[in-house]
Formats: sequence, structure tokens, C-alpha cells
Amino acid sequence: MPFRFVPSDSFNRRSVRIALVSLSALIVIALMAFTARAWRMKNSTPIANDRLTPTSPQLAAAARNHPSARLGLQPEADKQRRRLGRRFLMQGRETSVLIGTLTLGSERFTARIARNQDGDDERLTIALNSGEPTLSWSGLNGALSDGSPATGNLRSLVERIALDSPDQFVLAQLRGAAYYTVARMVRPSEAGGSDNYAGPVWDIVRISEPADRTQNKPQSSWRLYHINAATGLIDKVVSREQGQTITAEFSGWVNQGGEQAPTRVIWTQNRQVVMELSLSAIAHGPKQ
Repeated sequence: MPFRFVPSDSFNRRSVRIALVSLSALIVIALMAFTARAWRMKNSTPIANDRLTPTSPQLAAAARNHPSARLGLQPEADKQRRRLGRRFLMQGRETSVLIGTLTLGSERFTARIARNQDGDDERLTIALNSGEPTLSWSGLNGALSDGSPATGNLRSLVERIALDSPDQFVLAQLRGAAYYTVARMVRPSEAGGSDNYAGPVWDIVRISEPADRTQNKPQSSWRLYHINAATGLIDKVVSREQGQTITAEFSGWVNQGGEQAPTRVIWTQNRQVVMELSLSAIAHGPKQ
């Protein structure tokens, strides 16, 4: 007679108990998972909303109208503004006040330069020897002296200070200037093909003035900004004035309260120094 296994009553009761325990465990695990998911959703939603939604229509409008909202459209300028500091990233630091010594040939002047970010570019004023700011520049009006178009050496002075500037590399896009990367990892010509060269190499970006601008255009319709590939900061700017090449070289970079700025600028023509600006104080504050 073939052998058959017949479960006993005790075996049946034990099987039922195991099944009930397993079912209870599955129910508990499902409830725990549902509770954890609901807790995460409840606590994460306000954070996301607070991060993405302005607290009021007024704040939203102010953010859209602030120049910094448009300074991230040009990739090279966006990269540079983040390198330079908070004055291009947040409200309340739109004005830079620079104090130092301006040298023109054998003449020396104390200089107070105020740079104000504006909706369409920048407004700059220059006061010499503690006097009133009689020299100015803006993207709209160009270089002015006592409210009239500056000419000759005064025009050159104002345009050099205004445009040969790391700040203008960022702000020029607001007036419609065009950016073009000319070359990357460029060495100076005197380095040649030497394998022992250990000096700076640059990414060169050309900024051209708007082609449709007919009045108050700078003397140089373009500028070549040399960005140090190692530091990310601008080493020099090359431009043209009345057929002559002008080179502005930056040095003495400092980090003051999260703001990067050069403390010395030297302008040369045919390897001769024609102008120098040495800064002793730099301050940043809200728009004036």
C-alpha cells in the first residue's frame, strides 16, 4: 500500500498561525512605508515652494528688473561675474567706490571713482583732487566732461577707466555688446614654442560695441580681454585709440568681503606707460 502523508490537526493549526503572522508583518511594513512617504511629502513641499515662489508680486518684479537677472545670459560674462563677486549676483551692492592715485605722465591726482550698475549698463563718475565729479561715462551718453562730450586726452582718460575694467566685461552685455571667444590657452608671442615656458596662458574674448550705435561710441569699437586660464581673472585688455594699440594690465588683485578687484592698472602704448591707477580703498554698497 503506497505511503500517504496525512497532516494532523496540530500541523494545520500551526500553518494557519504562520500564515496569519506573515500577513500581519506585510500589513505593518506597508503601513510604515506609506507613513514615511506621507511624512517626506509633507515636510518637503514647503521647502520647494519657498525656494521657487517669491513671497510677493513686488519682490518678483524687483528681481526681474534688477540687472543681475540679465547678467547670466552670456556664458563668458556669467562665468566672470561669479568669479568677481556678489556685486553682480545680489541687490544692495550695485555701487563700487574706488579711491586712489591717478598718474598721467608727470602729473598725479587723487581720484574718487564711483561705478553704479544701471538697468542698461553702468554709470561712472570721476572726481579728481577732492573736487566735484566733473568727468562721467555711461553706456547711453559716452564720455562727458562737465556734462558735455569729452574730447582729446580727457575722453581717453574716461573711456580707459570705464571700459578697461573687469566690471565692464560683465556689464557690456546690457547695452547689446557682442562677445566672441577668439582663442583659448594662448601664450605670449615671446614665449614661442618653448617647452620650458611657465608663465600665464589666456582665453581671449573680444567684446564689440553694438553695430547700430551711431552716437557716443567709444574710440575703440572693440576690446580684447585676456582671461588668465589658471586664475579665471582678467590680466589685461587691448584696444585701439586713433590707430594706436593701448594695453591695460591689471595686478594686485584682492578679495575684500567676497568681492575681487585689481588694485593697480597700468596703460601702455608702444611699451611706454601713458597712465596708471593705483587704488588704496575699495567699497561696495547699494545703488546711489
